[in-house]
Amino acid sequence: MKKLNYFFIILIVILLTGKISYSQKEIFIKEFQFELKKLSANQYENEYFLTITLNKNSLYKFTVLNHIGDFPGNAIVQILDGSQMVATNSMGDKYYEKFMFKCTKTGFYDILINFKDNKTGSSLIKLFLVQ
Repeated sequence: MKKLNYFFIILIVILLTGKISYSQKEIFIKEFQFELKKLSANQYENEYFLTITLNKNSLYKFTVLNHIGDFPGNAIVQILDGSQMVATNSMGDKYYEKFMFKCTKTGFYDILINFKDNKTGSSLIKLFLVQ
């Protein structure tokens, strides 16, 4: 009986330490706030655009917090490498408030943010490095 108790204690310790060693750490990098109070006839005025540097073999997490200040829009975040979209949080009818991006090359990436269905909105987007 005593051996069985020791076995379970050792098993629990191994499982707990194994779980801790596999947990991911998120390092906050930057946040972007985009607010669109009224729509413009010029589509470019309804978007928020910025350029950031991302590193090869790094995993990034984007979180989107919508409806700040009672605006109805959901922010669509697109990551562009030149003219090619490499990641987004909106695919057809599916919308994700959190998404990951595995960077395959170091360089400048464009972040394009607009609101779904041409609505007004206010959103906060946070960028994390996942280790």
